[in-house]
Amino acid sequence: MTIQKTHFLETVGGVSLAAGGAAADGADMRRTQESVDGLSLDLLDALTLLARDRVRGGGLRLVGEDGLLPAITQHLMQAALEAELDEHLAAEAERVGGRGSRSGGNGRNGYRTKKVMSEVGPITLQIPRDRLGTFRPRILPKGARRTGALDEMVLSLTARGMTSGEIVAHLEEVYGMKTSKETISTITDKALDSMNEWRTRPLDAVYPVVFVDAIHVKIRVLSTIL
Repeated sequence: MTIQKTHFLETVGGVSLAAGGAAADGADMRRTQESVDGLSLDLLDALTLLARDRVRGGGLRLVGEDGLLPAITQHLMQAALEAELDEHLAAEAERVGGRGSRSGGNGRNGYRTKKVMSEVGPITLQIPRDRLGTFRPRILPKGARRTGALDEMVLSLTARGMTSGEIVAHLEEVYGMKTSKETISTITDKALDSMNEWRTRPLDAVYPVVFVDAIHVKIRVLSTIL
């Protein structure tokens, strides 16, 4: 049984988001239904139709090149980057008294294309830029070519005994990623650096230890054992 409740679907810049709060200024708001997990039923229906079209077109592939999940991941990360830049520009405008880019403030300044390896396959993003070059996205730090989840996947495979060559072959076969042993070594070396830093950390002069000891004794009271 699916539990439904009415909410508003906010469409901002072509991106539909499930929202239960008040309408945002300038947003196209319409009433829709929300499933028990908080996702818009319109969104789920759209994904279902997309999956059906992929199946009819030759088969549904979830991960890797031309997969459904990379396409969704790319869309969500692109929307997140746009939102981050909007927040950054709003914060800078507040600091300079609301001045726009024409009067010495900051503003948007196009995009640059960047191919990123994610845990579901390679994706291509359009990284938004600002006029003053002060924007530093959190979701994808400057210079990063991989998502953090991919690094965690590589470390997990390494911990299970796979060699760098085996991991490279696995990523290409399952996720369609063309990487190198050097990239895998770079990821694992970061973990080794963190481990060495922890092992060589300065120790405290005193480590307090508390021992707690107790005896559990059963007592019979009026034919009841406590």
